[in-house]
Parts: sequence; C-alpha cells; structure tokens
Amino acid sequence: MALGAFLANMDSSIVAVGLESLRAAFGAELVRIQWVATAYLLGLSAVLPLTPWLTRRLGAGRLWLSALSGFLLTSVACALSPTAEVLIAVRAAQGMTAGILVAAGQTVIGLAVGPERLGRMMGVLGLVVGLAPIAGPSVGGFLLARFGWPSMFWLNLPVGVLALVLAVRFVPRGERQAPPPIDWSGLLLVSLGLPLTVYALTGIGIPQTSHLLDGVLALIGVGALAVFAWRTLHTPRPVLRLRLLARPVPAAASSTLVTAAAGMYGAVLLVPLWFQLQLGAGAAETGLLLVPMGVGTTVTVALAGRLVDRLGGGPVALAGALLVLVSTVPWPWLGPGTPMIAVQVLLVVHGIGLGLSLMPATTAAYASVRASELGDATALANIVLRVGGAAGSALTVIVLAQGGFRAAFGLLAVLAGCAVLAASWLTRAENGRKL
Repeated sequence: MALGAFLANMDSSIVAVGLESLRAAFGAELVRIQWVATAYLLGLSAVLPLTPWLTRRLGAGRLWLSALSGFLLTSVACALSPTAEVLIAVRAAQGMTAGILVAAGQTVIGLAVGPERLGRMMGVLGLVVGLAPIAGPSVGGFLLARFGWPSMFWLNLPVGVLALVLAVRFVPRGERQAPPPIDWSGLLLVSLGLPLTVYALTGIGIPQTSHLLDGVLALIGVGALAVFAWRTLHTPRPVLRLRLLARPVPAAASSTLVTAAAGMYGAVLLVPLWFQLQLGAGAAETGLLLVPMGVGTTVTVALAGRLVDRLGGGPVALAGALLVLVSTVPWPWLGPGTPMIAVQVLLVVHGIGLGLSLMPATTAAYASVRASELGDATALANIVLRVGGAAGSALTVIVLAQGGFRAAFGLLAVLAGCAVLAASWLTRAENGRKL
C-alpha cells in the first residue's frame, strides 16, 4: 500500500520539476504544458467520489490491484506519448488511477489492521509517502538531465512491478458486495463539481490565465456540489454517504483536515516565494532551504501514528496544530536580516507540526466509522484534503497580491488558529465518543 501511494505522490512532484523539459521537447507554451500537471490533479479529484461504490463492488484489495495495474499501463503510455495533447489526456487517466490507489489503499489498511492499530500503520504509510516530495525533485532532476523526459514515467515501472508482485501475494482481496445501483445524476454532479472547483481554485495561482473564467468555473463547481449535497441527503442510495459528517468525530476530523491542508498548501506556495523574492535565493538554493521542513514532517509522522493509538487522534492533531501556529506567527516580521538558523528552526517546527496534525486527524476519521463505511470515509477525507489545499493556495495568492508577504503570512496564522479550534473540537468529540 505504501509503495502505491508513494508512486502516486512522487509522480506528481517529478512532473512539476519536468515541465520546462516537456515544454522544450514538444515546442509548447508553458501555459499549455502546465495541463500535464493539472490534468493529473483533475483526474484524481474526479474519480474519488466513485471509489466507495467500486470498493463495495470489487473489494478494496481487488480495486487497488486494478488501479496499480492501470497506473503502470498509463505510465507506459505517458512515456510513449507522441504529442503534448496525447500526454495531457493520458495524464488525466493516470490521475484517476492514482486517486483510487490512495483511497483504496487506505481502505485496505483500515480493514486489515482494525482501529486499535490504525494509527501506527497510517504512520508507516505516511513515513514512506512523505519521502515522495523529497525524492521526486532530486531523482527527477537527475533522470531529466541524463535520459530525457520519458524517464520520469519509466521510473514508475520497477517500483510499481515490485508493489504488484508483493500485493498479489499479500494483499487481502476484500469482500465483494452487491452495491445498490449508482445514482448517476449524483455521480455526474460531484464528478463535475469537484474537478471544476479544484481547477478554478488552483488556476487563481497560475499567471497568464483568466481569473474571471476561474471565478465562473468556481461558481459552477460549487453550485454542482451544493446540488449534489442536497440530493445525497434526500436519496436512499447516495454516491457518497455524506451523513457521516453529521457524526461529531468525522465532522471534527474533516474540519481539522480542511483547515490544516489549506495552511499547509498555502505555506508550500508562500515560503519558497519568500526565499526567492525577499532573500534573492535561486531555485536550487530554495529547494535546499526547504529540506528541513520536509524532514521534520516525514520523521514525525511515524511517531504520530503510535501516539494516535495511545492517545487518540484529537490530542495529537491539537499538539500539531499548535506547533504550526507557533511557527507561523513570527513570519510576518522576518526579513533579509533574520539569522538563517532562526528561519530553519521555524521550518523544522512547522514540519513537525504538519506531521502531527494531518495524519492523526485522518486516522481519527477512519477509526470512528464501521468497516462497511470505511470506503466512504477515505473518499471524503481525500476530497476534503484536495479542496482545502486548493482553497488555501488560492487564498494565499490573492492576499499576497493585495497585501504582500506580511498579510499572506498573517492569513496562514489565521488558518493555523482555525486548525487549533478544529482539533480542539476533535479532541472533545473523541472523548465524548469514548464515554
């Protein structure tokens, strides 16, 4: 499961590094080749609502094996793409398989280990997946320089084949069920609304695009999601069991996830810009300066899993949110004269806080539902993460453009404060559930 999730995340980070190489290879404008990354994100978002039905129909393990096979096939198709248009189309299909890999993999883990050991298993998963954004740019840069852009996709084959061989032997296939017929109208609404919303929010951060069009698409997307939510609550056979969010623990965990993800994606966008525009750092130097934050997150996730099994997700997520808040508040007053050691300490603390907040909230949501509801819980958690991350990035770009770095870091502090409140709610909800 960890290898599959690692592939899905590494592939995204490698392509982000390789966009310039793709632009040169296909002779395309950067705005058009950017769709190689955007199509992957949209495909991933579009398929998430369908994964609970597929999980019940095929069994979580069979669905994951099918998704991994599809990911490998689309990787080959990406490497052999003759034009930019073909590559963009195949990347959308690859994103769909990646979305199923992540959500179905988490469902397999939850069903296999049970709620008592779910924290430490999610910690192991997070430790491996956390290496993806660190390994992706460095490995991708080496491959691009030596072997060209197709190597970014050929790299998936050895890791994916290893995962497939192990999975055929060890991964439980899961129980097949006879799910009710799909609510096609609801599926169409959410499969249209979710990608449109994510695309519009993400597009606000891309220069040389029509933000008026982004606004229109966002309205359409949010409107479709609103109609979907109303329909879901009034139909006996919903595509997604949104009523899970009426329970205190899933609702509080989702609130923690959306606010923490918004702050995390906002910081990932803002901090590199601060290094480059305020300190004059180059791209390579900026990447090195960001390593402490990634290391802090990756190392902490494994410890967080064990703490969740002992204390519950709420207290651990609350501690993480507080660390994120403490490490964010000083940033509006930092400048070129700030000692670099102080900046690095803040980044390490921030990374530790992220490792202690996102995964524990996710685990708390999964541990609070029945086995038959786990597919819906994993899909909802991943949807919340995508929307929260896109919204955080868009808000950060808007505030940065209007008020500069001080205002943008102030926004991140506000989001961190909201995450603290949400994690406090999660802690109370878990305590009430135990009583």
